[in-house]
Amino acid sequence: MGINYSLTGFSDSTSKDKWIENEELTGAFGFPILNWVCYSIAGVCAFFLFAFAFDESMSVSWFFISELIALLLIPALSRQGFKTTAKFLLILYVNIAIVILSSIFDNQAEIQYFLIPTMGLAILLFDYNDDIIRNISIFLSAVSFFIIDFIAIDTITLSSESIDYVRWGVISAAFVTTWIIFNTFYETKERAEKVIREYLEKEKELNVELSSKQDELEKYITELEETKEELVKSSSAKSDFLATMSHEIRTPMNAILGMTHLLKEDNPRDDQLDSINVLDFSGKTLLALIDDILDFSKIGAGKIEFENTTFELEKLVATITETFRVTAQNKKVDLETEIGNKVPKYLIGDPARLTQILNNLMSNALKFTEKGSVKLLVRSVKERQKSNEVEFSVVDTGIGIEEERMESIFESFVQAGKETKRLYGGTGLGLTISKQLVELQGGKLSVESRVGKGSTFKAVLSFDKVSGHEQHSPAGIIQEEQDDLSGIKVLIAEDNIVNQKVIESFLKRWNVKFDLVNNGDEAIEKLKIVEDYDMILMDLEMPLKDGYEATKEIRIMKEPDKRNIPIIALTAAALTEVKEKVKEVGMNDFVTKPFNPVELRKKLKELSGK
Repeated sequence: MGINYSLTGFSDSTSKDKWIENEELTGAFGFPILNWVCYSIAGVCAFFLFAFAFDESMSVSWFFISELIALLLIPALSRQGFKTTAKFLLILYVNIAIVILSSIFDNQAEIQYFLIPTMGLAILLFDYNDDIIRNISIFLSAVSFFIIDFIAIDTITLSSESIDYVRWGVISAAFVTTWIIFNTFYETKERAEKVIREYLEKEKELNVELSSKQDELEKYITELEETKEELVKSSSAKSDFLATMSHEIRTPMNAILGMTHLLKEDNPRDDQLDSINVLDFSGKTLLALIDDILDFSKIGAGKIEFENTTFELEKLVATITETFRVTAQNKKVDLETEIGNKVPKYLIGDPARLTQILNNLMSNALKFTEKGSVKLLVRSVKERQKSNEVEFSVVDTGIGIEEERMESIFESFVQAGKETKRLYGGTGLGLTISKQLVELQGGKLSVESRVGKGSTFKAVLSFDKVSGHEQHSPAGIIQEEQDDLSGIKVLIAEDNIVNQKVIESFLKRWNVKFDLVNNGDEAIEKLKIVEDYDMILMDLEMPLKDGYEATKEIRIMKEPDKRNIPIIALTAAALTEVKEKVKEVGMNDFVTKPFNPVELRKKLKELSGK
């Protein structure tokens, strides 16, 4: 609340005024004019009351009694907060007193001239905020003057002595009024200056404190910036470490899983097959562990990004099915896949993340199913104008999950129970990552299960519609056909001898012709002299010239058939930034090591155009 200063040391804001909050301006100073006038006139009334009591003039005595009581109550009324009302009542009672006294002493004009200081009092009591009530008070004094004029003035004859009284009365009134105004103004000025000095001192103290706080704040900001830089460095170091470890582990894993796959296809003896299956299971488990940790770290850092590309759902599902077919056959578990007739053939979304989600669910189902079947069912649950909501259900006949544990299985590093972890192993991250990936895309992952009967995991995701393509796939079981790659000629740029052996083995088995080079420079020179390559398999990290630099040079060659040759990146780094850089330099696609033979075979077929 603001404070309004006036010459009288007080101001009003409402009809029921509140005392000025600053005690330095109120306190003992209070309302000096109001109190002084009230108590002075009250003393005069007491004197006349005493005089007329002896004269036994009861009517006049009662007037002075009422006037005395009123004048004593007005300061109390003011102290209660009714300042404006108290001031107005004071002016009113003073005017009434002058009129009554003029009637009583009708032959003595001196009492009438108190109307002059009464008007001054009305001006002095009310400041500019109370100009209406002040004017009313002055008007009442003027009316009182005219009343007296009709009552007594015309009957008075002034003598020289009376004129002297009048003269001295006017001079005294002017002196008293001037004295009151001067003292009130001076005292108010002194108190205002004192308050201002105190405010200035407080302001200095606050400025010093503020400056100190500002220094502390700047210090905290500097510390926060340093902490932020440390966190960025730590996060960068963590990402670099994960990328390096992922690359270094994936490179030998490519050889292990690749050779294991080839050994399985060489009709091994039964005693060999068991060992090969253990090797294959252990290798895939280790690879899944690496992928889970990498993805879990990226999700926690908020670095997961989603693509929005067109893909063929039937082919994606077929690739996933083939990935797990050998595992299912080894466990003598039936593996079935079915797509509903209302599911669009083409969708727009992130096929890599969808594959990751379904791979986790299928791997989880096969892990806990020893007999019976595992089914991947796809159906359209809601069709909108521009999107389709698709449900992916993975149904197994495995061990099932206890009801009280069904929610906790989606938590990090949690499995259904200690016995499950002991028998089947795993980190418990697969379902956690799948649920987070689904929810980050606005979908929902749920589970239904009965102990000993099996489980059903349902992932519901929304995909944008594709225009200009056949919208629906035929319903039924998907049968995967092997792609014929005979006649394709490939240039392989790979510096790792073990990875060279793995790729050679697969390409020979698929009747693919190939040439092998050890770095990007050799790849460019080979491409210049050989005319009939259908594509290039390009490793990214090679000596002398890596895959990125080699691709850039190939994309600016003069010959159109060489400049536009399809290039598939071979990378052990599964990070999003690597995949983005692959696209930026002009590569057509990428295969992550250790590569999935089914995926590599499909991409060779698609990009060769044969």
